[in-house]
Amino acid sequence: MVREILDVNTIFGFWPKRKADIRLETLLRLMQEKGIRQACTLSARAVFYDFVEGNQETLAAALAHPQLIPVGTVNPCRWLGCIDEARRLIDQGVRLFRFFPQYQEWNIAQAPFRKLLREVLADSDVALMIPADMGFTAIGDMAATIRNPVIVESFRYSSLAEAIVVMQEVPNVLIETHLINSPNWVELLKAEVGVDRIVFGSNAPLSYISAATAQIEGAQVPEEDKALIFGGNLRRILGLTR
Repeated sequence: MVREILDVNTIFGFWPKRKADIRLETLLRLMQEKGIRQACTLSARAVFYDFVEGNQETLAAALAHPQLIPVGTVNPCRWLGCIDEARRLIDQGVRLFRFFPQYQEWNIAQAPFRKLLREVLADSDVALMIPADMGFTAIGDMAATIRNPVIVESFRYSSLAEAIVVMQEVPNVLIETHLINSPNWVELLKAEVGVDRIVFGSNAPLSYISAATAQIEGAQVPEEDKALIFGGNLRRILGLTR
């Protein structure tokens, strides 16, 4: 079986939190070296500086490099322009919105995010990506009010029990894989919620792609399950054509 790898979690630009080479050229090189066919990505400028300018950089990069899938973001803590920018991105075909409350000092229970969710995002078919820092139960409560796929990223094994219960109760909640580093987690999640709820992510170039792929490669599940995790699930969620 020829394996197709789609990565839901990459970024490019300048990372102010630590010294790291996350230039666009670096991301593209790593994708080619590690066999990543397509990657969801966004400019770090949209996270830390100006989300309008950053989203423009993201869309320009995806236009120049078709292997990149543009990810949109806004900062509800800033609020001004959030609604208009989110609508503009949806009109331009963005299918995934990623949020960074852990860096921008807000949380998903606050009114600006709820208003954005209610007035714009919930009326679209876009998927949402939210860090596990917000708490699986809180994310599940939010996801239960909408129909959008909600991908929980940077999920750690220590939250596995909470994740399983939330995913069993809220069918539109999924997880991204790069921080789960315990043996047999793929097999356990397959038994409890199914492999169709697992989406591959690497956090490249901030993290090593090989470390993320190895844990899926080593799982004791059929190749068909690995293919879903590596790319099939994300292709379905985002409605991507081959």
